[in-house]
Amino acid sequence: MELGNLVKLETLENFSTEHGSVDDLRGMTRLKTLSIYIRGKKCNLETLSSSLSKLPHLENLTIDKRIWYALPNDDKEEGFFLDCIHLKKLKLYIYMPKFPDEQQFPFHLTTISLTECCLKEDPMPVLEKLLHLKEVSLLYRSFRGRRMVCSRGGFPQLQMLRIRKLEELEDWIVEEGSMPFLYTLEIDACKKLKEIPEGLRFITSLEDLSVTYMGEQWGKRLLEEGEDYHKIQHIPSVEFY
Repeated sequence: MELGNLVKLETLENFSTEHGSVDDLRGMTRLKTLSIYIRGKKCNLETLSSSLSKLPHLENLTIDKRIWYALPNDDKEEGFFLDCIHLKKLKLYIYMPKFPDEQQFPFHLTTISLTECCLKEDPMPVLEKLLHLKEVSLLYRSFRGRRMVCSRGGFPQLQMLRIRKLEELEDWIVEEGSMPFLYTLEIDACKKLKEIPEGLRFITSLEDLSVTYMGEQWGKRLLEEGEDYHKIQHIPSVEFY
């Protein structure tokens, strides 16, 4: 498909590199919303990053380079840098074992969702420094490590956090002073996670906790007579099944 002449376009969804060229994006300088599927070998993340840097008004971006087959055996990484100063919402479905540092993310980012990134190192030390983040979703295979830490002073504006199907996660530390405005927390199908973080009891803003598909023992620990009840007793709405 030839899309290079659509210079007034503001929304482009489900664009696939299998049927079009990312070079066509360069002329779409009014684009505000873009979702793109990287398919085939004609495009890589470095090439895409170069084209996206020409879109000064981009606010909402989804990049899908999902791996439907076995994971790569090596840690070969592609260049990843988003020079989109107005970008606010970002969804990534890409294999990315090494997480970029905070300087490689747009400063005004408010929402980020990661899926199948297979990160080897804890992404929280980077994400918690993105000062405008309000929503973070770490979904299926986004992080494959065993330990995750949210440190004091991190995530100063975060309101919603989802962690789902982080299959290797065992320990999650939340330090006092982290996520001071967190309102909603969802923990789903993280089967190896040993316990709910002790630090949740310091987050007085927390109004809604959802714990799902974590096993019967987790449910017992959260009951009023359970050993983790003191961590969540201040939360008005707690759901688990």
